[in-house]
Amino acid sequence: MKKLFLIACALMASVSMYAFDFDGINLNGTVGEITKAVAKKNYVTSIEDPNTLTGLCQGTKISLKFNLEDVTEKNRVGQLIVDVPTTSANAYLDNAQLLNVIYHQVSNSSAGFLYELDADGTTLLLSKTDNGIRLTYNTPYYKEKK
Repeated sequence: MKKLFLIACALMASVSMYAFDFDGINLNGTVGEITKAVAKKNYVTSIEDPNTLTGLCQGTKISLKFNLEDVTEKNRVGQLIVDVPTTSANAYLDNAQLLNVIYHQVSNSSAGFLYELDADGTTLLLSKTDNGIRLTYNTPYYKEKK
C-alpha cells in the first residue's frame, strides 16, 4: 500500500504543475518534437501492441499511447493515455483521493474521476483497467468524438 502511494506520488511529481509536461516531455509541442523527446526517455514500441510505448517513469514500468487522430489542430497530440499496472485493490480510490488534493474534481461517473488541470481546458480522467489504473490527459487540442 505504501509502495503504491509512493508510485502515485512519483507519477504526479513527474507530471509536475504543468499539465502538458509528462516525464519531462512537453505535450504542447508538435508531434515531431514529442516523438524526439519520447525517444530520448527510452520509451520503446511494445511488442504486444505497436501503437503503445513502454518505458520506466520514476522507476515504474508504464505504457503510453498518444491520440493523434482526434485533434482540432493537425500535428498536435489530442490525448496522452498512461496505463500504470498495479495489483493493489485500493489503487483506484487511493489515487483518486490523492488527485482530489492536487486538482479540482469536475465529475465522478462510471467512466472514472474527471479533473480540471489547467484553465486552458486540460483535463485528466482517472479510470480503472483490468491491470491497474489509467490516466487519460485530454489536451486543448483534443476533439471529442460525437
